[in-house]
Amino acid sequence: MIEVMFAIRKDKFKDHPTFAPGLELVEEEDQITHLKQLDDKVKGLEILNVFKFDPEYEENTAKYQLIKNEILGSDDSDEDGDDEDDESEDEEEEESMEITDKTGTNMQALRRTIYLTIQSSLGYEECIHKLAKLQLKPGQETILVKLIIECCSQERSYKKFYGLLGERYCRLKREYIPLFAAEFQEQFETIHRLETNKLRNVGCCYAHMLYTDALPWTVFSIVRLTEADTTSSSRVFIKILLQEIASQMGEKKLRERMSDPTLQVCFEGLFPRDDPRNTRFSINYFTAIGLGYLTEDLREWLKTAPPPAPTLTGLEGGSSSSSSSSSSSSDSSSSSSDSSSDSEEESGNVKAKPAGKENIQQEPVTWSSNDFHPSRRPPGDPAQENRRSRSRNDNRNRDRDAREGNRKRDGRDRSRDRHRDDGRTEMKSSRNRDSVSRRNRQKSVEMDSPEERRERRSKKSHASKEPKSDDERGESRERRKKEKSRRSIERSSEKSRRKEKSESSREKSREKSRRREGRSERRK
Repeated sequence: MIEVMFAIRKDKFKDHPTFAPGLELVEEEDQITHLKQLDDKVKGLEILNVFKFDPEYEENTAKYQLIKNEILGSDDSDEDGDDEDDESEDEEEEESMEITDKTGTNMQALRRTIYLTIQSSLGYEECIHKLAKLQLKPGQETILVKLIIECCSQERSYKKFYGLLGERYCRLKREYIPLFAAEFQEQFETIHRLETNKLRNVGCCYAHMLYTDALPWTVFSIVRLTEADTTSSSRVFIKILLQEIASQMGEKKLRERMSDPTLQVCFEGLFPRDDPRNTRFSINYFTAIGLGYLTEDLREWLKTAPPPAPTLTGLEGGSSSSSSSSSSSSDSSSSSSDSSSDSEEESGNVKAKPAGKENIQQEPVTWSSNDFHPSRRPPGDPAQENRRSRSRNDNRNRDRDAREGNRKRDGRDRSRDRHRDDGRTEMKSSRNRDSVSRRNRQKSVEMDSPEERRERRSKKSHASKEPKSDDERGESRERRKKEKSRRSIERSSEKSRRKEKSESSREKSREKSRRREGRSERRK
């Protein structure tokens, strides 16, 4: 700031004139300058502050107007200037007309700006400071709230940055509290659309705002914890939300908050008492997520809960059962009457049946497996029959090939397992031999006296300290080279043997496929 002031002084106030160009109304020649010193005594005309009636007001006004015109110019030029000013004002008004964009371009630009600001901020305080400079219009706060929750859900894991951001906005401006509450309701209603990771991030963000009391606990009034009103996603969301709150607040504070009499209306959905079945579901849910201590009052209520009142469906069921029983009794009576009439017909004593009560007997339809056999089907198109038989033969051949391939594969696996087992047994036997020799050596050492042991140790140390000769080193080197070459030859021979086996098996499979094709062509 001081450097700027010195720079202005150095330029002799070039950019800051004493008078604006439009305010210099009187030319320098016509100007009358009055110089007054601060120490001079000035006699003021106090009489000018007193109102005095002027009988010649119009004549004096006309004189004053003439003097004014001589100094400042005529009135015509002023009128022209006024007209020009009016025209310029009209043009400015036309230019300043608001143009509403209904294509959503401005909305997308605002969303992009908010998103980039959130992602480029190091801390939540810096982010709020940057977002405050955007000067959001009324109604655009909803976009900001939605973007905060959306950015939080897109993170790989939950970041406390978003919880602190939402908390600070709710504390700075109370207008954001109902917006975050409305967004909570919208997220809970559409929680089944979110993935598990997004669901966890949103739950942790709202849990932070709830345990810091930035968001009121009345948002739980939209939650109804019953089997019918919840989905698997909503249950997971409530679990994450409540477990995060419990981990931050602790058991004691959470119990006090849940038992607050002013919030019991909001917790009626979490702890339902309208139906014992819903109550049991809530108790089991809280016990399963490790918060069973919140349901102590609910358990006491369930012990003394009245039995559920009979519903309309139960009455309908009873009536239907009674009607079905009556119909079954009538059917049994009709069947008994039919059997009695049949017996009477056989005996010859046939009675006349009343009109309108003839019993229609339906013969039972029985089905057997032979009805579906291909031989019982009606004759069809011969071309279609040929196609069916060809497909059956192909299926049989395919099954036979698969069985042969499985048999070969099983044989190869068995031989491989046999070789592996032989190698394992050899290793085990060598290990056993080593362990036996080690045990024998230990026994012989234990049987020796202490002097003999010392002599043996000294001989070993001398033997190890003695340097090897060049001939011995050369022999050991030659021995290692021979062993290496022998192993490489064995490996190459084993590879060639496996290659020959695989080629022979491929040739056999090709030969079999050729025979199979020839057989199928002969059949056709």
